[in-house]
Formats: sequence, C-alpha cells, structure tokens
Amino acid sequence: MSAKEAPFRMESDLLGSTAVPIEAFHGAQTQRALENFPTGNRRTIGDYPDLIRGMMVVKLAAAKVNCAGGFLSGRVADAIVASAEEVLREELYDRFPIHFLHGGGGTSANMNANEVLANMAEERLGGRRGEYQLVHPNDHVNLHQSTNDVYPTACHIAIILKWKELRGALERLAEAFSVRARELASQSRIARTCLQDAVPIGFGNFLGGYASLLKRSLRRLQRLVEDLYSVNMGGTIVGRKKDVPPSYLSAIVPAIAEELGDTGFRQAEDLYDAAQNPDPIAAVASMLSILARGLVKIGKDFRLMGSGPECGFGEILMPPVQPGSSIMPGKVNPVIAEFLIQTAFQAMGHGAACQVAVDHGELDLNVWESIMIANVLDAMSELGDGIRAFEFKCVSGFTVVVDRNTENAGTIAPMLVELMHKCGYSAASAVCREAGGDREKLGRMLREVGPLPQVPDLEEDEK
Repeated sequence: MSAKEAPFRMESDLLGSTAVPIEAFHGAQTQRALENFPTGNRRTIGDYPDLIRGMMVVKLAAAKVNCAGGFLSGRVADAIVASAEEVLREELYDRFPIHFLHGGGGTSANMNANEVLANMAEERLGGRRGEYQLVHPNDHVNLHQSTNDVYPTACHIAIILKWKELRGALERLAEAFSVRARELASQSRIARTCLQDAVPIGFGNFLGGYASLLKRSLRRLQRLVEDLYSVNMGGTIVGRKKDVPPSYLSAIVPAIAEELGDTGFRQAEDLYDAAQNPDPIAAVASMLSILARGLVKIGKDFRLMGSGPECGFGEILMPPVQPGSSIMPGKVNPVIAEFLIQTAFQAMGHGAACQVAVDHGELDLNVWESIMIANVLDAMSELGDGIRAFEFKCVSGFTVVVDRNTENAGTIAPMLVELMHKCGYSAASAVCREAGGDREKLGRMLREVGPLPQVPDLEEDEK
C-alpha cells in the first residue's frame, strides 16, 4: 500500500482537523510540522538521540513532580513515566520525525514529545491512539511546562550527555601524545619558526605541546559545559514563576537531577535571562571552534612532517591505511590527518551558526535554539570521529625517520645559534655577512670555528 493509500485517523487542534497516519504515535501538531517543514533527506530531531533523551527526562521528571504535588493521578503519571522510560530503553527515536530546524522556537519538538508520550500512555491505560481521553498531550504530559523551559533544558541536558563522549576521546588523544612524548624524549628534531630552520629540540618537547593544548582545551570545555547545569525549568512562560505551583517550582530541577544521577543541575538564578539568552550554549560552540583550530594545526603539522617522503620534510612516517592514488603507484596519502582537519573545518562552521543564533535573538525569548543544539551536537560528533581516528590510526602508530631528523638537527641554523652562544650575536651575524648568502661557504666557515654543536641532552631537558 502506498503512502497516499495508507489509512489515517483524524485529529483536531487549534487550526481544525488534520489526517494523521493511523500507525503514528505522534498527533496533529507533529503532523502539521511534518507538512510545514519537509525533511526530504535532511535530519530529524530523532537523529539527535541526546536531545530526545533530554526531553524524555524532563517529561518523566515533570510527571513525577506533578503526581507528588497532587496535580496528576498516580495512574496517569505512572503511564507517562513508563512511556518515557520505554522510549529511552528501546531507543524509539523514529517516533520523532520532524525537521531538526523546525520553526517556532522548539514548539514542534515539544509537542512531538507530548503527543508520543500521550499516545503511548493512552494505550497503556486501555485507550486508543489519537483519542487522548485518558492522557492528553497538553493537559497531562505538558502540565506546568512550556516549550520556553522544556526545550532549552533538554538542549542543555543533550550537550552535557554528548560532552561525556567527546571528553573521553579528547582525554585519550591527550594521553596518546603524552605517551609518545615520553617514548621519543631523546629523539632530536629541528624546530622551525616561519617554516625556517631554528634549533634542535626533542620530539618529546614537541609532542608534549600538543598534549598540553588538548588538556587545556579539556579544562576550558569542562568549565563551559558546567554552566549548562543551570536550567530554566519552572520559568515556564518566558521566565515567569507565577505560571506554576510553588511546590512544582522547587521540585522540578532536583527531580531532573535525580533522573540523570547528576547532582550538578540547578535552577537558573534569573529565569528571564535564561529564556532570553542562550549564550552558554554559544560559549561551548565557540570553545569547540577554538579546539577545532588547534586540531587543524596538529593535523597540518603531521602532513608537513610526513611530506615527501623524499622531496618534503620526510621526518615521520604515518601508518599507511590506503593507497593514495588511482594512477601513481606507491603513493600513500596522509588521509587520517586530512580526515581530522576536515572534521575540524566542519566544527568551525557549526560554531559560526551558533554565534549567529545569539546575534538574532529578540526580546523575551531566543527562538533559534534548534540550530544551536543541532550544530553543537554535530560539532561534538564530528570532532569525536576525527579525534578517535587520528589517535588510533596515526598518533599511536607513526614512526620517526631517525637519520633525517638527526641530520636536520645538525644543519646551519643550529650551528649559528651555537656560535652565538660562544661568541655573541654580533660575531655570528658577521660570519653570515661574510658568507654573503652562500650556504655552502657559511657551512664551511662555521665548521672552521669549531666542532658541530652537540645535540642537547633532550631526555634531561624533558625532565
């Protein structure tokens, strides 16, 4: 049977009646969103499991608090809670089919959640899908809530959940660099500034710098993610507390914390501010973009150090993972480093979209959180993919070309620095002037001054 011939049920909302596929767990408002915002092959909110998890946690916590306060019967509350738990347990994300960039400040996403849980709970209690005689999307599932507080809170929860995954990948990459730094502490390499030869240092010093960058990024991101533990649940309509009972207002955030097993959650000090300004999400996006830029630098460094191998730097060999050309035999490209770089480029673009969403907030509610949450979660996913591949297939397996690096560490630039230490900067400059730009002559003159500089005790320097 084709989609057009599929049986439908009729549901009503503010705008009248609409046909909903009879097997669907969503209702009229979700159906209108599907018609208004056709997804084509684009992502849906169900493609962001952490966002769905966030909404389910909010809904079941609200049902429990409303039951404890006497606002919902135990029978209805239990059915809503059991339905939300089923969505989480069975990962029923296909029941959330609306476009991830739906308009309305998240209303379609909130109603999608309300309708799915209402229909699941209705059937649990012996009713029929789409009738809402026993459990209603607005009157029961959404009781004492608004999209204004549900959606931002779910967004915060989603990023916190996703961060745990990205944090693990970053920690492993930082540790991989630390391990390789210790392994290669005594291996010299030529440092470069402005892509020109400078002085000998150890690979341990160089790789340790990467580890420090990643650890610093971890600390910064952790601090920014911690700001997301401040949520605006209870500030139901643009931050007003008067729209919910005092008992609900004081209990809803602790209930969410209990469901997530995380005591860090707290109610925002200024609920009006929380509705107006999603800058804590934008701050995470900005830091992800900064991290991405650092990862681009690391990936490009590996491409430079591995370039050639005969006519480039040729200082390291990355593990070969696939042939590099359809026509040039023997060519192997640094594809893992390039994968990391491109995931980082994507993350930068996601960050830019989030900043624009902050720029264009108006008055009492920033309605652009859909694009913010999608881009932050996408950035985290893509960076995680790039980081894991780079750590496993590149950092842990690259080798140093010892002869090339030892030769580089004893070239003219290091000898000039050694001469400067022995005789002073002016004397070393005078030798350069006398050579007149002839590198071979300059090399001979430096060798006449004394022995080649000794490569420093890199292992001791590392300590």
